[in-house]
Amino acid sequence: MKNLLILTLSAILIVSCAMEETSNEVAEPLDNEFFTEFMPCKAGPDFNSENMTAMISEWQKLLSADDLQGVWGYAPDGDSNSVGDTGWWEIQWTSEESANQAWEQWVENEEAMAWQDKYESVLSCDGESRNAFDSVFPIPSATYGELPDSGYFYTEVYICELNEGFSKVDAINFLYGFREAVANADYSDTSYHLGNYFFHDDPSSFLWMNFTNSKESMNKASASFEAEVRGDMFPLFSEFASCGEKPDLYNGFTLYWSEDQDFMPTFPSDS
Repeated sequence: MKNLLILTLSAILIVSCAMEETSNEVAEPLDNEFFTEFMPCKAGPDFNSENMTAMISEWQKLLSADDLQGVWGYAPDGDSNSVGDTGWWEIQWTSEESANQAWEQWVENEEAMAWQDKYESVLSCDGESRNAFDSVFPIPSATYGELPDSGYFYTEVYICELNEGFSKVDAINFLYGFREAVANADYSDTSYHLGNYFFHDDPSSFLWMNFTNSKESMNKASASFEAEVRGDMFPLFSEFASCGEKPDLYNGFTLYWSEDQDFMPTFPSDS
């Protein structure tokens, strides 16, 4: 009986330790790759906070695709971006197949087409010109501070090219070390995180996008990169890729997030 009790307690301890070990495991963000589209948009003469709020509110009610994971909008910060005054919608799906099916349903939806016509003078987007990417995100967005409740974020976009003989695999492998270097630097309270987006149409090209909770935080993140990260990591990066000297700059907003479908962005007043 005593031996049976000891065996039972041992089994309980083993199971408990195994459960605790499992619960303490943190998922590796780089294990997940997402299908992402960027759709070009132009602000119209009626583009303002009030009209955008009404437009997004009505648009959210039209969404029916379960495979839509998130949508983020990007408005140019200034007039010096490489694509001029073009803005973007970033659309994340569970797969390319599900994205294509959802688009087919969207263009056949009379209510969706009516919504598009109604708000054309506010924001006009070209669904036919969207670009496809595979994307990875090595740092969870709240690692260095929560993003604002408004849904706002600030973005730098670098257009990068892989050197001959290198591939997406090399770029992703670099991110493990880069993430560690960032962790050892001062990115506190910036909400800093990043994404690498690999073009479907051109395997040699990708976007490196930095995200923070404000323009001021981006300046802090950039200063930390120059002082604490660049010296070790930039030579390693240069072995397999190069990027443009000057990034495109955007003010961004979360427009839809599947994990909080009631979320509504709060756009700044126009005054």
